[in-house]
Amino acid sequence: MQLELKHLARKHRIAPPPCVPTAPLPPVDGDWIFEGLAAPATIDSERTKFAAECWMPVRQNIPLLYRHGRPAGEVLEVRTTDKGLHVRALVRDNEAKRCAHFSVAATIHGFQLRDVEDRERFHALVTCATLNEITLTDRPANPAAILRHRYRQSAAVEQWDIIKRGIVCAQGIVAALRVINAAQAVPPQTVAGPVKRSVCDLPRSRPTPVNAPTRPRPKTEFRTLVDAINATSGEVQ
Repeated sequence: MQLELKHLARKHRIAPPPCVPTAPLPPVDGDWIFEGLAAPATIDSERTKFAAECWMPVRQNIPLLYRHGRPAGEVLEVRTTDKGLHVRALVRDNEAKRCAHFSVAATIHGFQLRDVEDRERFHALVTCATLNEITLTDRPANPAAILRHRYRQSAAVEQWDIIKRGIVCAQGIVAALRVINAAQAVPPQTVAGPVKRSVCDLPRSRPTPVNAPTRPRPKTEFRTLVDAINATSGEVQ
């Protein structure tokens, strides 16, 4: 791809653009979070444009470097957007913390040459690429790959804690609403308790009338023997 771009540059008699360092940011102490587009979907100074959807799935532990050299920290997040490849990184290197631009190193798997007859607009459109590294630099290939946000790590941690507390609170509210909705959906049910009865309702034994006839008791074997003895003694007298 680079050879074909150089051929087109010679054809249109265009010299390579000069590399001019950008102004450094003020020095800061401690670890800082940097955010911005590492690969904007625009044409850079090398006549290359990374399409927004060109990136292969990003692997874990993408290195964060200072000017494609020494380690500068660690990459926290890489995501594709319609404007390009967005990066959030934790920067520890003091010189890297003064850089206002990102850059990338990538393996190109597919590209297309566009507007080859136009001296001002010819470029290579990258259609498929693998991200190899992200770097902080003061000599960006794409001036649009500028740092958008820079803040202390402690502030980032505090913001994340606030977000997590908000998520937990929202989950609690959702759970409470589900319980309320479930209670309203089920019709109320009455639980039968013990039946209370008045003393007047309890069964009572009826009193026996004074002149009521008594029912004879059935004779037992002992009673029959006693009656027989009494009858015999009467006859003897």
